[in-house]
Amino acid sequence: MTLILLTLLCLLGASSGKLAVEMDPSPITAKAGDDVALKCVFKVVSPPVDLSQLVVQWFYHGGPLVEFDEEVTSTRPDATLSLEGLRSGNASLLLSKVSSRDTGNYRCYITYAPDIRIKQVALEVEDPTQIPSKPKGACPPTVDAQLLQKMDHIIRALEQIVGKLDHPVPPNRR
Repeated sequence: MTLILLTLLCLLGASSGKLAVEMDPSPITAKAGDDVALKCVFKVVSPPVDLSQLVVQWFYHGGPLVEFDEEVTSTRPDATLSLEGLRSGNASLLLSKVSSRDTGNYRCYITYAPDIRIKQVALEVEDPTQIPSKPKGACPPTVDAQLLQKMDHIIRALEQIVGKLDHPVPPNRR
């Protein structure tokens, strides 16, 4: 439900142009054990930033990671935002001592009422002690999320067809 509301706000707020958001080009590469800042900076038309109008959300693997909505909350102790940074338009995600488990796509949602902007960045963590586990045929981080959803739908439909072919219905049960 929240995602639907955010999407609607994004569509409605896209025309007013009070908010601009920038990120570094993807992917960001780091070594295991590094502290990493995933850049997400924003500008408002009428500075200074009014924190009462600001909501920042970072998501990782589709789940919430860090949020600012009058206060900073995090689902992981090694992930945070700087309150001072937010006051100056810096919503960068700070990750401490990254490991290969931190590899993946991160989404930054910036809401500055009524505008919303969504940006995505990929983090690749190089760990020389681990064998690369990138699955064959993995999609690059630039693949559109809607395309991935459509592909998942097609795969589920194909799996159902294969299941019916593997277990045909007897003629007397048709």
